[in-house]
Amino acid sequence: MKINKADLQKALEKVKPGLANKEMIEQSTSFAFMGDRVVTYNDEISISHPVVGLNINGAVQAQALYSFLSKIKREEIEIEMEENQVRITSGKAKAGLVFEHEVKLPVEEIGEIGKWKKIPEGFLEALKFCHTCCSKDMSRPVLTCVYVDGKKVQASDSYQIVQYSLENKIPSKGFLIPASAVSALTKYAVKEISEGSGWYHFKTEEGTIFSTRVFNGQFPDIERFLEVEGAEINFPKTSISALDRAKVFAKGDSLAEDFPTVLVEIKDEQIKFSAQDKSGWFEETVKTTYKGEPVRFQTGIDFLGEVLTQTTDCVFGQNRIKFTGQNWIHIISTSDIKE
Repeated sequence: MKINKADLQKALEKVKPGLANKEMIEQSTSFAFMGDRVVTYNDEISISHPVVGLNINGAVQAQALYSFLSKIKREEIEIEMEENQVRITSGKAKAGLVFEHEVKLPVEEIGEIGKWKKIPEGFLEALKFCHTCCSKDMSRPVLTCVYVDGKKVQASDSYQIVQYSLENKIPSKGFLIPASAVSALTKYAVKEISEGSGWYHFKTEEGTIFSTRVFNGQFPDIERFLEVEGAEINFPKTSISALDRAKVFAKGDSLAEDFPTVLVEIKDEQIKFSAQDKSGWFEETVKTTYKGEPVRFQTGIDFLGEVLTQTTDCVFGQNRIKFTGQNWIHIISTSDIKE
């Protein structure tokens, strides 16, 4: 059968984030073809995408197939199925890849996908905004997730809280989605949601289906921590460029290097940003009009940078800092700061 290489390559790119780094589950490092769709599964998420002109069943090692296609320049390739291999021909170039005719991925765990419902505007922005405030400590698994319920999207790592408000409700009951899954999901322009059993499903206009496990647990009531009264602190515009320089020396905690942090100390009408990693350290001080008692807190450097692009003012009181935007609130504890 002849197939457009770009269409196949695009489909593979869409499902690549669902591949496992190591094959702990059989075929989890493979592209599985199920009729007219290609599927990946790594036990936490599963992604599928339609492939135009292809209707086969089986699995092939992902790295070999993807790498070979990236070396082909012709727009059209020919695919032939043989007993234990799939033969790909492009002009004078030919390749045979080991092909398993039985799909062994446990996709039945995902279950049937129910009725699709429209996702409200701002949902992906809310997930992206909140997920970096999740905990990385698996001893409290609920806090490693973003909680979605009604018009609220929330996250906390026990010393900071973020709440993002949507204009319209999410058309499903409340659910907890792991932050690691959120990081991948927000790269897809999903438009619809379907509620499953232990899994939730999201679909794009192109037909990509992103399925993720959801956690079964009770997210803590954070409402009582959102009211903060106290002195106002202003961060000057130069804070953003200071944070950008701090990133060079910022590090994540031992459990997640993907979330670098910055230490913020405010006193004597100055704000000091500090960061340190194995390569060295960084400090920079900017001026502020705040003259109150000293303030000290630690937070994600990328998250704080994003916050300061939307508001440069916060309130300090009751041992916590409160930033407020148009549709979000971010609370940071100023006690029990990790060095």
